[in-house]
Amino acid sequence: MSLFQIIATLFALFMLYVVNIHRRKLQLNSAEQLFWYALWIAFIIIAIFPNLLLGVARLIHFERVFDLLVVGSSMVITTLVVTNYFLQRENNRKLEEVIRTFALKEADKDQGKSTK
Repeated sequence: MSLFQIIATLFALFMLYVVNIHRRKLQLNSAEQLFWYALWIAFIIIAIFPNLLLGVARLIHFERVFDLLVVGSSMVITTLVVTNYFLQRENNRKLEEVIRTFALKEADKDQGKSTK
């Protein structure tokens, strides 16, 4: 086993521990738990046995499995960043609406007090 495989396996075991902590705090539902456990177990399997992906890499014309993993992870990270950006924009818009509504209610309340 190479140094990279050992580090990758230790990282995945740590992430399994993190998922377990969030599970105990009841911050994850069953589907989320299953997804994260499956993801990190698959990560461990791929880290230890990278040749399992050799057929897939050859099928889509990659010379090495590492190239496939780099391209795949870049696509996933890009998707996550773009999705996160749009979610943040939507949350900012909703927060602005809540603050605006609250401010208008406070202004109406203050105006009602001054007319009495």
